[in-house]
Amino acid sequence: MAQSLTLYLDLEEGEKPDLATVARAALAFDAVVKEVAFIIDPSLSIRLELKSGTEGSLKLNSLLKAAKDRVDRSTLLTIAFIVLGWFANDVRSLVTQGAIESLINSEQNHQLSDEEVQRIAEQVARALNGKVAKNEVGKVYEELQRDQRITGVGVTTNPDKKPRVIVPRAEFDIRSEAATETDEASKKRTRTTTETVTLISPVLVPGGRKWRFSAGGIEFGASVKDEDFQRSLLSGQQPVAMVAGITMSVTLQTKEENTDGVWVVKERNILKVHGTKAVPVQGSLALPPSED
Repeated sequence: MAQSLTLYLDLEEGEKPDLATVARAALAFDAVVKEVAFIIDPSLSIRLELKSGTEGSLKLNSLLKAAKDRVDRSTLLTIAFIVLGWFANDVRSLVTQGAIESLINSEQNHQLSDEEVQRIAEQVARALNGKVAKNEVGKVYEELQRDQRITGVGVTTNPDKKPRVIVPRAEFDIRSEAATETDEASKKRTRTTTETVTLISPVLVPGGRKWRFSAGGIEFGASVKDEDFQRSLLSGQQPVAMVAGITMSVTLQTKEENTDGVWVVKERNILKVHGTKAVPVQGSLALPPSED
């Protein structure tokens, strides 16, 4: 499953944009989409494609594709509409669920059920209110501002149509201010997700020593903060068989810091253990002894 998301650049008639500016803006837009996707669902991978538009414009078409086999369509649409919201006439007007529902219906031409629209709108409003990817969006405007021939920018989920809203060049300066933020809070983030992890080695003594887990091909250490689980495990009330391949459904907290534009994991904690599951072991068959 995939979802289109197009960054549309309005140009002065008969003009072509500066290649370096477009390249930097494309990379900045790629960072916006990836930041939003990472917050919504860390398993998604993003591919950015470039497609020339008609004269007087340029389209940067990005394709959101899931790394995992199955992903809810509404997840991809949620990511797309969070990004689209940042390129609306006034982002502040889109922090209400009703306004976002109206935007989704107009963009998708009623291809979604009322329940899907409501669910997507709730997530989009929460993300915009939380200023998810604000700095990355500011960087897009900052890059586009370098080329006087770029007169406007917009985003749409329909690559065959011009965006309904084009942000004029006059607003690039004020919208790029987010990219210059240097406060320490903007360089740190904490994510909380529900994950299925594989247990590599537990710690069978009280305290904050890190257990070892793996997920998505990555091995990592994490402290188990679920005291009820720890207590029941150490007392024997929570039986965990000592076999390879034990999986655990957990609430995983990940703390990260932005270092030179890259988010680096600094700490992982298991806040809650929802359940454990051991790999089924095939039993032996009771066969009669051989006559030989």
